[in-house]
Amino acid sequence: MRSRPAPYQLSSIPPALALSVAAGVLALALGLYARHARLSVLDVPLIDSGARMFFVLALLAAAGLGWQVHRFYDRRPVGYTPYPPLPTAWILPSMLLVAAALLVARYHTAPVIVMAAVVAASGTFASLSIREVVAVDDGGDNPLLLVHLGMSVVVAYVVIAALLQYQARLLFTAPAVFIASALILLQIHDGIPTYPLRRQAYALIGAVAAAELAWPLYYWPPAGWWTGAVIGSVLVGYALVTRASLLKRLSLIAALQYAGLTVAMFALVMVMS
Repeated sequence: MRSRPAPYQLSSIPPALALSVAAGVLALALGLYARHARLSVLDVPLIDSGARMFFVLALLAAAGLGWQVHRFYDRRPVGYTPYPPLPTAWILPSMLLVAAALLVARYHTAPVIVMAAVVAASGTFASLSIREVVAVDDGGDNPLLLVHLGMSVVVAYVVIAALLQYQARLLFTAPAVFIASALILLQIHDGIPTYPLRRQAYALIGAVAAAELAWPLYYWPPAGWWTGAVIGSVLVGYALVTRASLLKRLSLIAALQYAGLTVAMFALVMVMS
């Protein structure tokens, strides 16, 4: 007999609030440290010694937050299920904290530090709450899944765009973009009933495409946020196509619509840049 997911319970709200407050406090602490250290955008994360300690602390903070989220929210299914869920609850909160760290490392002004802390806290609470709600619906039809997808793509865009601003060698940039894209794409289809291997394959294929795309963008004059927007637009189209494919609803019309949306976003970025 196929097991059903446990219903959404109010008891999941306290840990979500506690983890959200922790994410906000960690982001605020990282922002204050970045402001005190006066980090430079010329110091490549983890490579140059000028900002190495900051990014080591940021990764440790993200790993610690992710571990706590994993403990509370990555539950093993009870009974038999043909589509066992992947332990991905930790990815979006951890990536939110990484995004906040990259922002305050680049723009360590008081408004940006406060904004990063608020976004890290509210984003963590929203991602955990949405995950709990969509866990009740194992058909992949909950509209909140699209909200979750949108949040994931925005976080991926901020992380990738911030990384590209450092104009580091491709030996650093390509693996960093690959890791960020793979993690986000791995959890972006939470709530969709499918085999874990298919989700993992889609995530790796999309991450390879994003890393390959970083190579020509390395030589494109508009840097930073615009190059990140190019990869972000591609990730949006890829996520929509793979979502429809995993739901077995991908038709020629849908594929053309998603491709048109991606091309339109890509063209808008080119024109605006």
